[in-house]
Amino acid sequence: MVEEFMLLANCSVAAATTAAFPKCAMLRRHPPPLPGAFESLKRSLGQHGFELDDASSLALGRSLDACAKPDDPYFNQLTRILATRAMQQARYFSSGAAPPSEYVHYGLACPIYTHFTSPIRRYSDQMVHRLLAAIIGWEPLSSDVLDARAMTDLTDNLNHRHTMAQYAGRASVGLHTLIFFRGKEVVEDAHVIKVRDNGVVVLVPRYGIEGVI
Repeated sequence: MVEEFMLLANCSVAAATTAAFPKCAMLRRHPPPLPGAFESLKRSLGQHGFELDDASSLALGRSLDACAKPDDPYFNQLTRILATRAMQQARYFSSGAAPPSEYVHYGLACPIYTHFTSPIRRYSDQMVHRLLAAIIGWEPLSSDVLDARAMTDLTDNLNHRHTMAQYAGRASVGLHTLIFFRGKEVVEDAHVIKVRDNGVVVLVPRYGIEGVI
């Protein structure tokens, strides 16, 4: 219930700030998957007797829920990991930088969305709070916030820094995984997630390790 109300709050604030500032509202969108993005996963799931429906985000979510094996508790989680990888990345953008038809957040099935509920940890939420504060007459906006070009530069910077943070996080996990296993020999189950000419890509669920062998 908390998650649903947070989603509703983000959608409501996104609509309100965009109505008040149609050229410089801070929004977040998640484009639909590219055509054919799920074809490989569909073929793989078909071999296990499952059908993946990607006609809409709702249909995709329901079909992912059905992809489960009683004897393999990790199968559904692995399916969701591969489905997520087939999707495009969610990005921040300024409302004036795209037509309303491109505001949609595919993953959350929302026509308009923003980040509003975590102002103590995300700068994007701070910007949204400033817009909302101006709407209710709490405080005026600076000229930079009302500059559509400046807002686009800001969203580009937020997207870049978010991507760099993801890379840094993955590199940190990789480094500490190597440190953890240094000098050890461990035997664990692994799932084959892709076949290549030079080997297979496997994922070890217990440790979240992925690599080519």
